[in-house]
Amino acid sequence: MQVASNEEIFAAPLKVEDPAECDFYHTMEVPGHGIMTGHWDLRGAVDDYLGKVAFAGQRVLEIGPASGFLTFEMGKRGAEVVSVEVTAEHGWDFVPYPAKKLEELFGPRAKHIERLKNSYWFSHAAHQSKAKVYYGDVYNLPATLGQFDIAVMGSVLLHCRDPLRIVEQCGKMARLLIITDIFHPDLEGTPVCRLLPAPQNFIWHTWWQFSTQFFTQFLAVMGFTTTSNLTHQQYYLGKANTLFTIVAQRSVLKAKWRMLGASRFPVIALWRSNMKKLLRQMIVGTSLEPLARKVHAAFTHE
Repeated sequence: MQVASNEEIFAAPLKVEDPAECDFYHTMEVPGHGIMTGHWDLRGAVDDYLGKVAFAGQRVLEIGPASGFLTFEMGKRGAEVVSVEVTAEHGWDFVPYPAKKLEELFGPRAKHIERLKNSYWFSHAAHQSKAKVYYGDVYNLPATLGQFDIAVMGSVLLHCRDPLRIVEQCGKMARLLIITDIFHPDLEGTPVCRLLPAPQNFIWHTWWQFSTQFFTQFLAVMGFTTTSNLTHQQYYLGKANTLFTIVAQRSVLKAKWRMLGASRFPVIALWRSNMKKLLRQMIVGTSLEPLARKVHAAFTHE
């Protein structure tokens, strides 16, 4: 059971009929139009990229869909997908190089983002997808999106100034998180991220390189247990790249209680309170009291 979303916040589908109006980030087969070539080709190892998670019947929050390849793949696997994409106002999270150096990028980048969104809606119609899109600030996701079973952050956090804020927000909305990014073996063994831009390289579109421990440790801080951490090969412009995918899950009982929103249901809260009182009356003063206090302390600490 999920907290319901407000349908009014989702974007109306954009009608795009000509692939010439599109920029494709992913290589993908579009029904009725054939293969569209993009930078990344994930077709050979989609399940690895998505952590080999079962999506049937799951409500999924996807951060940064680009052309929607993963959106539609998750949809094919039975997921109800909500994609979060930037608005024209929020735009790309540019690395703050001097304004004069960035100015020449703003116009072409805005046009590219527009054409990228076109590729999503062009493919959305061809796939007859039921996926929804929310355009907004990824750092401030509204509660009106509702609650989710799964949140997917696929090769997007490296492009964001504050990746942990995004992970934190997804962790509040979903019980299971999937994080995929570029694997850097030289960073492994320590929970670190490395700043990629430098004065000499003018890398304005990418902020970070991560170790897997950077995320697994932060996920543990939030109360998530990493259940899978795998590496796999994906292709960028025809060249094989090693990526990692981390799958982490919140305690099932805590997740269910969060999604029920127990505090919003006074009858449930009253029943829980009365049960606690009854158990205390039955146990206090008996030989079970010391053991009960130890168990309670252990669960409270957890």
